[in-house]
Amino acid sequence: MIFSFFRHLLLLCITLLIISLISYVILMRDPLNSVLATPHFYSGYLFYVRSLLQGDFGISYNGGESLKDLILTVLPPTLELCFSAILLAILFGIPLGLLGATHSKHFIGKTIRTASVLGLSMPVFWLAPILLYFSATQGWEISAIGQYNLLYEIKPITGFPIIDVWFINEPYRIKIIQNVLQHLVLPTLVLMILPTMEIIRIVQQRAEFLFEQNYIKVAATKGWSQWKVLRKHILRNTLPLIIPQMTRLFTLVIAQCMLVEGTFGWPGIGRWLIDAVGVQDYNSISAGIIVIGLCIIIVNLCVEIITFILDPLNKKGWYAR
Repeated sequence: MIFSFFRHLLLLCITLLIISLISYVILMRDPLNSVLATPHFYSGYLFYVRSLLQGDFGISYNGGESLKDLILTVLPPTLELCFSAILLAILFGIPLGLLGATHSKHFIGKTIRTASVLGLSMPVFWLAPILLYFSATQGWEISAIGQYNLLYEIKPITGFPIIDVWFINEPYRIKIIQNVLQHLVLPTLVLMILPTMEIIRIVQQRAEFLFEQNYIKVAATKGWSQWKVLRKHILRNTLPLIIPQMTRLFTLVIAQCMLVEGTFGWPGIGRWLIDAVGVQDYNSISAGIIVIGLCIIIVNLCVEIITFILDPLNKKGWYAR
């Protein structure tokens, strides 16, 4: 287990090294930062890494604001969308996948399987403006831009309006909560499509495989109800497969979130980075790459820890390697 731990630690260090090098190369594209590479390229890199370890990301050339403060402002809205989309994907994907597996030979199962394939190939940057236009023309209240109506004031405590809104002591707090949820619904529904279809595909394929196993057939001959078979055998052997996929799903969702934030006027890190690219603010671009890479690494680390705790086979693998 000690050897496997140090192997994971080495891979983590290599990943951080690669991300920092990419960020430093982007930073050096700005002529004003070329002084860091004197007298040697690596001396500037060491200074850059030392600044990052101290939490100093520098300043934005588009306004001169501290990048650390800007990131703490734009990162929570993006994470709010990502986690909301993944949570809804889990809540809808698992039941639909099980439904498709239990009716695999019928029209329902084939429809769910086909829909999961089509959903995985659907471009959200094309779907987002269509849904926004359709909801606006139909007069739906969820056709909203931004995080909430600017007429309301939400004091930033955690940076997540969906959490901070509960700490407001105003007589119209229910209206503010309703407004925040209305703004959150449409982008979340768009972003949850891909992870939902991926979870449906994983759950349905695994459940269909398990239904063909002999111990499942024996349980059915004993008179077990379908719900009991699902609860005792199918779920216990299917859900552990979803946990290792969370890192990949989070990466896909955050990438799509960066594409649709501009459509919904969402003040997240994706929209901020696109604006930085437009004005060639290389300081902001390099800092954004570091932050997004760290988010994915942290999520991957949490997923590996949860998998290590919950999956006995994976735990044995750590000791056997």
